[in-house]
Amino acid sequence: MRFLLVSFILFVFAFSTSYGQDTITVKDKIFRLSEISGQYFISANYSETENINKMELKRGYFTIKTNINKVLSARYTQDITLDQEGSDAGNVEIRMKYLYLKAKVSFLKKFQDGHFIMGLSPRPWIDFEQKVNRYRVQSKMFIENVKIMSSADFGIMYEGLIGGKVDEEYQKNVNGSYPGKYGSFGTGVYNGGGYHATEENNNKTVEGRLSLRPFPGFMPGFQASYAFAFGKANLPANSSDFKMHLIYLSSESKFHTLAAQYYYGVGDTEGKYVNSRLVSQINEGYSIFGEIKLPKSNFSIVGRYDFFNSELSPNLQQKNIFGGIAYHFQKNKLMLNYEHEDVAGSIDHIYEIALEIKF
Repeated sequence: MRFLLVSFILFVFAFSTSYGQDTITVKDKIFRLSEISGQYFISANYSETENINKMELKRGYFTIKTNINKVLSARYTQDITLDQEGSDAGNVEIRMKYLYLKAKVSFLKKFQDGHFIMGLSPRPWIDFEQKVNRYRVQSKMFIENVKIMSSADFGIMYEGLIGGKVDEEYQKNVNGSYPGKYGSFGTGVYNGGGYHATEENNNKTVEGRLSLRPFPGFMPGFQASYAFAFGKANLPANSSDFKMHLIYLSSESKFHTLAAQYYYGVGDTEGKYVNSRLVSQINEGYSIFGEIKLPKSNFSIVGRYDFFNSELSPNLQQKNIFGGIAYHFQKNKLMLNYEHEDVAGSIDHIYEIALEIKF
């Protein structure tokens, strides 16, 4: 952690010195507010196994972004959730999801547009996947859902676009996130335990993602991605390996989103998939996601299938089937969802009406 702290101080000093003439004085409001936004997932659901019918806050995010000068910007995001354990169960609790400084830095401006992020930062993979599968209201993404890793952590990341930007019509009508003409990338060094965990060892995790858009002219929606992570589980022993390899294919258009991924790895960030000797076990799995947007309407049909298996125990095998109908209005979604959950042969059927609110 000492390395990250020293790097952060040098990082801020270098960029604030180089671009000091572009900042605004305190009298003139040095932090110019550029964006306030929120995203909340509220649901009414029924579980057959638990025989519980409830309304709840599934998740919420409140974000403030500021421009400091032409190069530096900052982001603050609260993670709002419902406490499920202990004497505070049922209370809405708030913790940090993101708190970072971003600096625009392009090493090869003609070919690559990028930036550094330092602080409580997104990790390279899940942030990208959530820009393809925009149904976090239905479930967490596959890797996070089976607890291989979380979506954010303390660290340093560099990410960018490859070869300029894809056509503006595609960005406007299909997807404007990570719009690199030939793809995008991200790589970083993190504590490893995730944004909701304290650091239990002196190890750091190296993570990365490379997404290629091979046919930007006639198939801009097709991308092939590879993501990796290498480090140790966040355990005091500092001996349990964590390795992740993930291959991902995705296709997007005005009328559909399709994605498939295969995961193979050893252990996880928390130390869930280790044996009694703290030796990490081999895991693998896959996930298939699809959205069909019905023409001339605001409705979509959404489906997903996840399979996960660990050699540690058959009790950790997990299968999930998601299905739903979504109605889109403004930036929001109203969804009718169904989930078939099979954890080591224990089956649950969950029925849900979910609302995503964005502003």
